[in-house]
Amino acid sequence: MPQATPPQQYAATPNRHVLPTDTALFRLHERKRHAAEFKPAHVSFDSPGGRFDGTPEDPFPSYYAGLHVTTALAEVLLRNLGFGGDGQRLIRRAQIAGRRFSAVRTNRELTLVSLLTAPDLAAVAQDSWLVDAEGRDAYPHTRSWAVWIRSQASWADGLIWPSKRDTGKPAVVLFGDRCADALEGAEPELQIDLDTPIGEAWLTKMLAPYRAAVAPSPN
Repeated sequence: MPQATPPQQYAATPNRHVLPTDTALFRLHERKRHAAEFKPAHVSFDSPGGRFDGTPEDPFPSYYAGLHVTTALAEVLLRNLGFGGDGQRLIRRAQIAGRRFSAVRTNRELTLVSLLTAPDLAAVAQDSWLVDAEGRDAYPHTRSWAVWIRSQASWADGLIWPSKRDTGKPAVVLFGDRCADALEGAEPELQIDLDTPIGEAWLTKMLAPYRAAVAPSPN
């Protein structure tokens, strides 16, 4: 499937998933960025970035988030992170440097293309490859599919799919050219800088069930 291209002669009818007004979205982001700030569009087809970023032909800003706290953490920090001989996963300290966990809320209803189930994926002529494939070789193709799905759903504010790293919970991406005004500012009580003692302790607690922790400080 990675080499397949979107079926240009197929007029798809994507399935819809509605996020109600006042839905909480959780995000892990660089501290220099605002919690509700969309990531600028990439300008290169093979640039690093997310699964459903825009392309040079359709360079939309994007906003990745989870509907659960652990999804936002796992999607960023547990990517390509293997287990050691003791069954533990160690997160490099560089991965949390300058990182902030935030929560924002939607100020209106958002309608997303659902990629949560096999029928949802089939509705856009795809299968689980679209939401599971990883890496520099795969992402240019998944991004092309995102652009095509957008073209089939002018009503869509974004996409929702099952997180690969937090099984059973959904991840979302919002399209900045369609709903950049739909997010409220960060909730102060839900902003945590991970590279602080309090943040590291909180992160350790959140990811303990995932057998993941921040690597010890070097002596």
